[in-house]
Amino acid sequence: MANPLSESKSLGSRIAVSAWGIPLIIASIYLGGVFFSLFVAIVAAAILYEFFTLAEMRHMNPQKFPAVLFAVITITVAPFLAPGCWLSLMLGTALLLICMDMIFGERQAWRDLPLNIFGWFYIPVFIGSIVFIRSAIWDDGLTSPAFTLFFFSTLWINDISAYLGGKTWGKHKMSAYLSPNKTWEGSIIGILTSLVWAILWIPILASKTSPVDLLYVAVIVGIFGPFGDFLQSYFKRTVGVKNSGNVLGGHGGAWDRFDSIILPAILVFIYLVSLNRIDLF
Repeated sequence: MANPLSESKSLGSRIAVSAWGIPLIIASIYLGGVFFSLFVAIVAAAILYEFFTLAEMRHMNPQKFPAVLFAVITITVAPFLAPGCWLSLMLGTALLLICMDMIFGERQAWRDLPLNIFGWFYIPVFIGSIVFIRSAIWDDGLTSPAFTLFFFSTLWINDISAYLGGKTWGKHKMSAYLSPNKTWEGSIIGILTSLVWAILWIPILASKTSPVDLLYVAVIVGIFGPFGDFLQSYFKRTVGVKNSGNVLGGHGGAWDRFDSIILPAILVFIYLVSLNRIDLF
């Protein structure tokens, strides 16, 4: 039976974190530039640290501290680089990590190479692409903090509505092993709610972009957000832990809070590049 006192403390911790976390995210979005890139860098570095910590629990030896340091540096300087140059920097950093692993790693360091490469591209590269979503140029020739806020808020709306919908009407589990609380009913409700949320933003962003772009983001968030959660759950269950960390108290680790943003971020980035709203060079 659940402990009411423990649940109350956990809820209080979650509320406390949200009380300062959400305003911090909104402020960094509107300030933009290096303020936003530093926020994204800290989030990515925290998630990468948790990811490699889980790997160490499986007796692997990733280049944790160099990778975390490189993530902070490369994402923080992203606003000063063209997206294509930044991607080249991230590729070069991945090669550097591979060399470090071969030189300074254990005798069988080659076993850790796939983990280092996957962790680097999945976390700092995918999450770091959000910096360029913030600096995208829209129909009025300007950047749009409002679009980035729409992106983040759609993630929040999708997560909350999918959870509440699944808890109320959910009967068919998406993956009983990886995430027993996620249901198909909840996921569908999350997508539909995200679409409604996108429609509400159409008049707000009318001078920036078309309704199609907003609906696309809503669908991407609704479909691919949960897969980020499934991937994280796979790693946690492999190790046998409930949370990826405890840096956010009742919210768990940074990866626990931002798992659903990783895949939508890179997919929205690619979409905006295809529309020439983000010039690679």
